[in-house]
Amino acid sequence: MTLKNKLYIIVPLVASVILIVVFSFLASDFKIVGKDPGEERGVPEIDFRLPNGQNTSLKSLKGTPVLLNFWAAWCEPCLDEMPTLRSLEKIYKKRGLIVLAINIEDVSAEELEPKLQGLKLPENLIFNVSRSQIAAYKLEGIPVTILIDKKGDIKKVFEGPRDWDSAEMLQQLDTLLKD
Repeated sequence: MTLKNKLYIIVPLVASVILIVVFSFLASDFKIVGKDPGEERGVPEIDFRLPNGQNTSLKSLKGTPVLLNFWAAWCEPCLDEMPTLRSLEKIYKKRGLIVLAINIEDVSAEELEPKLQGLKLPENLIFNVSRSQIAAYKLEGIPVTILIDKKGDIKKVFEGPRDWDSAEMLQQLDTLLKD
């Protein structure tokens, strides 16, 4: 076999491998099973206890827009964005937006109290959600924040920390919350 013939085999093979690797990375973005990209996607159920002791779920919040934030106390970017999540919560409370900050660690609020002391935190810090419910979100990193509309569909997924009370984010949320 000549070098030219070998190149006809090797070049397409290498190109195919490169395309597979590239598309694998592109496809590894946040996704929730069951819907095509661009379609509004239903939210996997989460049952949780509010800080006031009330047991509830995302399903029971249907009819209300929800900003669902996944975070951990060991995640500095997560803690850095908490004060702006709190500000956002105050700004949008009149429009009915509920901010839920779900801790992905298997720890209680009491265990994390020393680490969280002095931070401006959202009202609804949620702890001890089952790992299987969190796993349904296929988180590849945190913080991840999901905006859920009144119908219970995902409007937008924000990966990484944000300055939630910045003009840019407020404008984006205004647009996404129009109904």
